[in-house]
Amino acid sequence: MATGQPDAPTPSTTGPELNPQQLEFARLYAKYWKGARAAREAGYSANSAKQQASQMLKDERIVEAVKAEAALRGMSVEEAQVRMSEWGRVSLDDVMTLEDEEYTSTIQKPLRDIVAENYAKIQFEQELAIRVEALFTDRKAQKKYRNQQQELHLQRLIKHERMLLELEREPEAMREVDGPKVTRKVARIDMVKVKQHKAGHLIKKVTPTRYGTSVELHDAKDAVNTMLKIHGAFAPVKVDHTTNGNDLPGSNIMMPDNGRD
Repeated sequence: MATGQPDAPTPSTTGPELNPQQLEFARLYAKYWKGARAAREAGYSANSAKQQASQMLKDERIVEAVKAEAALRGMSVEEAQVRMSEWGRVSLDDVMTLEDEEYTSTIQKPLRDIVAENYAKIQFEQELAIRVEALFTDRKAQKKYRNQQQELHLQRLIKHERMLLELEREPEAMREVDGPKVTRKVARIDMVKVKQHKAGHLIKKVTPTRYGTSVELHDAKDAVNTMLKIHGAFAPVKVDHTTNGNDLPGSNIMMPDNGRD
């Protein structure tokens, strides 16, 4: 319908071949699917990368080049089935290793013993401070050190008085304190095994935490379900209007919840 304005030109698939920079843009766009990033990495000006990408994607020659590159990067049905099968079979045992870890255990100790040990430490620190103070030759530095130690000594005494008060109120009180160093077995992800077995694609996410490394694999149960559907292992789902479109009882195969060994 006539509008009084000239029609916008339709990009043509005919014309000169794409130059190396345009081909590189098409390759990168098929990799990232982000126009501005692809334009920047292809060497176009960062200031106008977004506009350059938008303009190039109107060129059917570039669009076809993107499609061709995407087809090369795509996954065949056979490859998809292989990967899905690998996800279904993978186990943490494939990429984990057991190691010895030393840690400080905790024990229960009578508060009375803790108070006695703490007072002995206070006396030791006070005697040490007196000896160290005598080593100073500079009066100003000596006075500064003495003031620091007096403040520390006061803090230790306040802590000691607090424990004494707790002991008066609860003579049989126990406290949890550090015990001896012990060794325990811990399981950790072994990146060497991951590399040796070429199993990197089987791991969905690795997250360091305060308790160790959290490893998340791709959902094995979902992968098994998908492969069963591909191979036609599920019975056809029966649907009846009397159930408002819901599955009839007994029409589904239930999979165990533990989808992984």
